[in-house]
Formats: sequence, structure tokens, C-alpha cells
Amino acid sequence: MESNNDHQPVIEALLFASDKPLSPEGIKAVIRDITTEQIEEAIDSLNERYREGGHSFAIKRIAKGFHIYTLPDYASFVKALFSHSRRERLSRQALEVLSIVAYKQPIVKSEIDRLRGVNSEGPVFTLLDRKLITIVGRKPAPGRPLLYGTTQEFLAHFGLNDLDDLPRIEELEKILKAKETPSFAEQIYEKMEEKSTEETEEKPVETGEPTEEIPLQIPADSPSQAYPQDEAQ
Repeated sequence: MESNNDHQPVIEALLFASDKPLSPEGIKAVIRDITTEQIEEAIDSLNERYREGGHSFAIKRIAKGFHIYTLPDYASFVKALFSHSRRERLSRQALEVLSIVAYKQPIVKSEIDRLRGVNSEGPVFTLLDRKLITIVGRKPAPGRPLLYGTTQEFLAHFGLNDLDDLPRIEELEKILKAKETPSFAEQIYEKMEEKSTEETEEKPVETGEPTEEIPLQIPADSPSQAYPQDEAQ
């Protein structure tokens, strides 16, 4: 079997070539005689080499996989390179729905509607289309409504390794009580993005959703598994 040093150039090449986080399984599909432990050791060795060499990038563990990111110290330069391109975010409505799903999953659409106080069909469709949420099952209730949860794409988009990396609701309680602050969803979006060191450059996405502001309140003491009586979806 090859040594970890022999595997490092191959792993490095795979990570540079991949446009999304590469899982250990994906690496093992190419390097068939390598173990997960050897992959971890190779990643650590590569990162150590990057640090010692003063490189501007590192390998980060994202969405249960690995991805190469530029370091935060160079974010302003990368941003300047792409300053001609407008970075498009999700609409506020989609962010609100995504925030609810992230913290209350698995959750049915009627509960999302109840928390927002408005029909969420459009934002749910947008998030499904962008693969940020997915159908994870059906609730055992009359009509068996669909349950929604976040995806690996969601983790990768916000630079999270798993859902435990989400900012805690307690961190946001002061924001909910403060006056004249951005919406709860926008604050969650910004806090999740702070965990990512990558300056992603995304193309504009037209969602066709309304632009009016819709207030959102998520009770911090409401567990995701406690469902009210829901109508069929």
C-alpha cells in the first residue's frame, strides 16, 4: 500500500478539481487502497504544509467532506476580483423558511406557514429547487403531510460541517428583542456565513417571490418534534 505522502498529491488534485465538498467515500472511490484514517492524516499533513509554506488557502471540513478555501486574510482581494459580479442572496421570504426548517426540522409546511403567518409554498419550492431543503418523510398524521429538512447542499452553502455548527437560538435572543435590526432570518444567514471562510461567487437567481417584508417569530422553546394539529398538505 502506498504511504500517506504518496496519497497527498492525488488527494490535493481531487480537491482542486472538485467544485463541491468531496467526501471520504468519494476519495476512496478513486484511491481504492486508502482508508478514512489515512485520508484524515493526509489532509492534516497537507494543511500543515500549507501553513508552513505561507499559502493563502487551506482544506476545510465541510458537509462531511473536504473543500479547499482561501483564508480569511485574503477575502478582500478575492472580493475585489469579483466586484463586477453581483452576489445574489436568497430572498428574505426564502431565508425565513430556510431558517425555520434548519432549526425545527423535520417540519411540515403547515407549521412553517403558522410560524410565518403566511403561505410559504413559493419559498419552499425555491429552496427545493436549489436543493437547500428536501423531503425527508411524512408525518404520521391525517393526510400524511410531507416533512422537510435541510440537505448537504445547505451545509456546504453556509460552510457548516454538520447541524451542530448552527448558531444556537440563545445567541439570537437579543436580536429578536432589539429594535430596528435586520430580520431574524437575515441575522441567521449572516451568522452562518461567518462560519465559512470561502468567498463564494453565485449567479443571480430569480425567484419570482414578493419583496415585501414579513415579520417572523420563532419561539426559542418550541422543540422541532412537537407538532400541532396539521392539515393535509
